[in-house]
Amino acid sequence: MKKPRQASRWRRIAVLRERSLDASLKAVVVEGFFTRLAFGALTFALPLYALQLGLSFTEVGLVAGAKALVQPLVKPLMGMIVDRYGTRRGYLAAVVLQLVGAILLLFVTSTAGLLAIRLLQGAASSARDPASITLLAARTRKRLGRTFSAAIGAKDLGNVSAGLLAGMVLAATGGRFEVLWVLVAVIALVPVLVVWAWVKDGPRMAEAERAASSSALDRTLPHSPSILRDHRLRMIASLGLLAGMTAHMTHSLFQVYAAEVAGLAPGQIGLIYSLSIAMLLIAGPLAGWAGDRFGNGLLASTRGVANALSSMVYVLFPSFAGVLGGRLIDDAGKAAFRPTWGALVASAAREAGPRRGRVAAGLDTALSLGEAAGPLLAGLIWDLWGIVVFFSVRAVLGIGTELLLGRRLRSLTRNEEREAIEVPDEPRVAASG
Repeated sequence: MKKPRQASRWRRIAVLRERSLDASLKAVVVEGFFTRLAFGALTFALPLYALQLGLSFTEVGLVAGAKALVQPLVKPLMGMIVDRYGTRRGYLAAVVLQLVGAILLLFVTSTAGLLAIRLLQGAASSARDPASITLLAARTRKRLGRTFSAAIGAKDLGNVSAGLLAGMVLAATGGRFEVLWVLVAVIALVPVLVVWAWVKDGPRMAEAERAASSSALDRTLPHSPSILRDHRLRMIASLGLLAGMTAHMTHSLFQVYAAEVAGLAPGQIGLIYSLSIAMLLIAGPLAGWAGDRFGNGLLASTRGVANALSSMVYVLFPSFAGVLGGRLIDDAGKAAFRPTWGALVASAAREAGPRRGRVAAGLDTALSLGEAAGPLLAGLIWDLWGIVVFFSVRAVLGIGTELLLGRRLRSLTRNEEREAIEVPDEPRVAASG
């Protein structure tokens, strides 16, 4: 007699989740675009502003890199906040921090002040990622790849538009940075309004999220997993660490390689960047669709394979065609990996039950650590042994990532990805003796 009532309850939860997904995805997409538009413009103009204030090149580098230093520290803390106080509060805290950092920039004219603001912005940025991943993980049962490709595509579009916006404003105002900073602060207000209006933690939706979490736990572990104790989570974290490291080994040295080794002119490098952006915007949605259609196993390995192939192209063909080909291979791997990574993290977070925020934050922290370590390792290898050894090490790391992690992770997740993670018509009832 209770089964029809239970089935009706689960159908109501499914409807609530679908409605919440529409609003949540809309919030993450719009917030991501305007956040990248605002802070992409800031990142574009900040080195020029620092030089105008009289900072040395070393100080400019310190200010520019300060944002990445704080991210591995803040992401785990943000995961705990999301678990304890809810996704909406965590997300709001992140976008409010962004707005505060943008406003404070109007009053800062010293190295210490710029450094403090970049640390604040890094904290806000690293707080945003676990909150948005946890939000989509809790409310997305299907189409994880396409959901994350839409969110990432919006951020890419914001980044593309940011450099154009900053350049136009500075050109139109004769280099008046204060006008640009006011515009950045106004744009940074939009994400606050979007999250406030569209991200809800109402009691009915909380019930749906709790039901989803308990269902996922029933299917997997008898207790909430920890990244250090769970074999699959350790493999996902290791994949993010190595893939992020090998990808970002060329992040800060690409321009140097293109100009000094391949002998490209600034106009040619600019053309390569334009085609690179087009590759990201085209390949990302295709990768999201492919991940939902065929599973994330193969796509999870694209970053390591692409890093290895591009490294070989860079070494063998130091010309415009070679640099363009290597860059497009890199970007194809990046575009394919990002929605896949988001889907992997979201799936792991959803199965973590009450620890989903901490799991999402921990896995994303591994990726951030790899991305921070990559440029440091690259500069060290290039200085000590030269460009050929540098790209050879990058290729070996890319291939090793696939052989040691990609294949084993596919083996672990193959059975799981065959089963669609759907809300059942009725909850499973344990047999009573």
